[in-house]
Amino acid sequence: MNQLACPKCHQPLLRKDRSYQCVNHHNYDIAKQGYINLLLNPDKATNNPGDSKESLQARKAYLNQGYYDVILNEVTRYIKEHAQPSMDILDLGCGEGYYTFGMKKQLGDTHNYYGLDISKTAIQMATRYDKSINWIVGNSKNIPINDHSLDVITALFTVVNSDELKRTLKNNGYIIHVTANRNHLIEIKELIYDEVKTKSDEHIRLPFNVLESYDFVHQITIDSHEDAVNLLKMTPHYYHIKKERRHIIDELEQLTVTIDIRLTVYQP
Repeated sequence: MNQLACPKCHQPLLRKDRSYQCVNHHNYDIAKQGYINLLLNPDKATNNPGDSKESLQARKAYLNQGYYDVILNEVTRYIKEHAQPSMDILDLGCGEGYYTFGMKKQLGDTHNYYGLDISKTAIQMATRYDKSINWIVGNSKNIPINDHSLDVITALFTVVNSDELKRTLKNNGYIIHVTANRNHLIEIKELIYDEVKTKSDEHIRLPFNVLESYDFVHQITIDSHEDAVNLLKMTPHYYHIKKERRHIIDELEQLTVTIDIRLTVYQP
């Protein structure tokens, strides 16, 4: 049974042929690619919110080379250690679906998987991985999921809303929150910026009980120009390169970069 809820009235959505409908007769068609668009106009600031198509394509190309598998493995490790039969797992801000699909491959088919992103382009790309995953266009500030129905929410490098996390999780459910530390991709920052500024991470910590929290540091070597450029394009840093430093893009070849993240498991 799916846990989709109407974004307008928050009543459960039931599938009828090629659409979903709630008791108040709000109707949402299933796109031909297999996803469902539950993003309301008031919940988006532009006509095409989310990451650009260029950034998403770069992200997919880079991630599919396996450079960030170590991050995926850290997330699935905790879920495997605390697994229950037939869990409902939501990947919040799933982008083009790499981590969502990776979780399903590692955790198996006995669970129900949901991938949500505000970008329709991202979700359209995600459906190409696995159409049995519930791919949703939606907003993390209005998650179209039933109250207290999720066992796990993963949030990797994405903005979250504490109230919505608390509302959608079961009483014993938990959030796996992955955030970047100060030295994450420090080598790229040093190439681009005159001065690397350190921001406080206080504002991204969640007001919940901490079940586990640790830093994970790992170095990877990117051995092709294409992969190095794709890594750059999938980060906000690419769009902040000054004109006089644009030559850096053409000169990127083999590159060793640092993965420096914090993985925190919360329980509201």
